[in-house]
Parts: sequence; C-alpha cells; structure tokens
Amino acid sequence: MKTKILHVQLTKNFGGIESLLTNVYANIDRTKYQFDFIATAKEPYQEKLKRLGGRIYLAPSIKHLVPYVKFFNHILDNNYDVVHFHKNSAANVIPILLTKYHPSHPKIIVHSHNTSPSVNNVGLMFLHKLNRSILIKIADKEVACANVAAKWMFGTSKDVQIINNGIDIDKFTFSSAARESIRRKLNIPFNDLVLGNVGRFSEQKNQSFLIDIFKEVEKENPNSRLILVGDGHLLKNIKEKVNSLGLGSKVIFTGKEKNIPDYLSAMDIFVMPSLYEGLPISAVEAQAEGLGVYLSDAISKEVVLTNNTKMFSLNDEPNVIARQLLNYIKSNNREDGAKTVKEYYSLEKTVKDFTNLYQGILQ
Repeated sequence: MKTKILHVQLTKNFGGIESLLTNVYANIDRTKYQFDFIATAKEPYQEKLKRLGGRIYLAPSIKHLVPYVKFFNHILDNNYDVVHFHKNSAANVIPILLTKYHPSHPKIIVHSHNTSPSVNNVGLMFLHKLNRSILIKIADKEVACANVAAKWMFGTSKDVQIINNGIDIDKFTFSSAARESIRRKLNIPFNDLVLGNVGRFSEQKNQSFLIDIFKEVEKENPNSRLILVGDGHLLKNIKEKVNSLGLGSKVIFTGKEKNIPDYLSAMDIFVMPSLYEGLPISAVEAQAEGLGVYLSDAISKEVVLTNNTKMFSLNDEPNVIARQLLNYIKSNNREDGAKTVKEYYSLEKTVKDFTNLYQGILQ
C-alpha cells in the first residue's frame, strides 16, 4: 500500500517550493509514495505533477473562512498518512490546526523555506511570532531548507532536520553551445559582459536595486547587458524604471522561461540583491553552472558553496557594489564551480532525505 502525502501548498508562481516538489515527485519511488497537492491557483506547471499521478486540489481563499474550513476538512477525509506543510511564515496556522484535530490523525510536518513572510507587514510579523509556539507543539517533525530558515520558523535550529533543495545537477552544467544560442537569440555580442538574475518580480527579489547596480556597471563597461528571467507583479514597474534610465537597449526581459540552464550558460555573473531568502535555489543552480555569483548579505550564508560566490552589503551605494562586481569577475574561473554543489545539492540526495523523513515519521 502506498504512503499518501498531502503537500500544502503550491502557489501560482513556479518558485523554489514548487520546483523542489516537482523534482522530488518525479524522482521518488511512486510505487511507494502518492503525492497530492493543495494549490492557491491553477497553473500550467501543475500538469507535470498530474502526469506523475498527483492530484491537485484548488483551495478557496483563506479570507472566506467557512468555505476554506469545509474544503480542507473534505480533503483530509481522504485519510492521508502525512500532511507536509511548506511555509514561509507561521502567520497562518489554521490548516495545521485543522489537520491536528481531524479524525484521521495524519502525521504533521512543518517545513520552513524562507526567513520572512511572503508579504511583509506588521500584522503578519505579529502573527508569525505569536503562532510559532503553536507550530512547535503541533508538528510531529520540523524541517527547514537552512539553519537560518529553521531559526526564523521555530526559534531554533535544534532538532530541526535540514533538507537541502536539491537540483538536477546534469541539467545545470555549463554549455558553450547554449551560451552561443541564447546570445544569438537575444542579439548579445559574444564578448559582451552579461549580468543575470532569475526570479519573480517582487519586493523580496529587489530587482529595482539591481537596475541601480547595473546602471553603474554600464557606465564603467558600456558593453554590458542585463538578462532578467521571470515574471511578477512588479515587472511593469521595473520596465518603466529601465526605460526612464535610458537602459532599454541594455536590459533584456525574457519573461518566464523553461530552459533556465541555457540562460545561465549565457551569463557571466549572477546577481541576487534579495532583501531576504531562506536558501534560494536559483543561486544553487547558478553555482552548479560554474557562474560567478554575487549575493546580498541578507541571504543565508549557507548558500555560498563555491569560491566563485561572494556577498555584498545592501547598505553600500550602487557604484561601490558595481566596482566590486567588476573587479571580482576578472578573477572568476567558471570551471571551479560545481564540485561542492554536486556533493550537497544533488537531487538524488534530496529524494533520499525526503524518503527517510517519511519513513522516520511513520515508524
């Protein structure tokens, strides 16, 4: 008989959580494990999960509490062995409480993936701090993507299982053919310096500051380009800023892309100025490609895996960061990149960690 696991929850963005669960479900032994998913929106990326045998349940908004409670209890009636909650904060514990007191009594895993709420405001921060003690009492197992994410969610990393967000290493390997193809597609001369970023356009990802940094880079090196891969509610704002600074011919917006490894191969340096992160999978993917990676110091230092990865202070002026970046890239050796990534962030290791997690909690 299969072990039935309900994952809560997928969002409309194919972000770190969604990518992780898709990769794990594609590679776990599906004769032994059945994954189902609660989602906030119906999105094309979920079709792969369905093809793998997963069921997708579309939840009503938590703002409509009575329908939401009825929906969640109805899903729990399917008698899951484990309910695995993927959380950015403890602001909403209603589904966890519903699971705790449901007659089927599934095991509860709370998995921390970030170091701040998805939407940052005073009310959510208050609820997060208030509800952390509830999580600790209710969860049968606490999991996090990094020690800093564990401390954010549970107040400590003690007794929290750390599971790295593994990637398909074979896909994220530098390709000179892909580099040439993408640059040709985007009309980028082969010798131009290309900065890049992959992520949704949101306050957290801080692309506005990245534009400020790139403007200073472009002053020093006019043969520079910036590739921004992704979509999000701030995309229009960032495009307007780019045009207002006269950078329209130098900044390339690709929208959502499936062939992320090819775009990473086309870049010379990956820049991530996020205001907060748990352990950003896109930075791991960039390191697997051997890219020079330049991260803000607001990101967990646990993501620094190679000698090609450096951090900068968000308190520095854009021109200072740009100068540091240009000096740093001169010494970057792409071939030094992937050894540590392969050892700690292989998808095989992550799938094994998930399997051991479920086996351990059910024993």
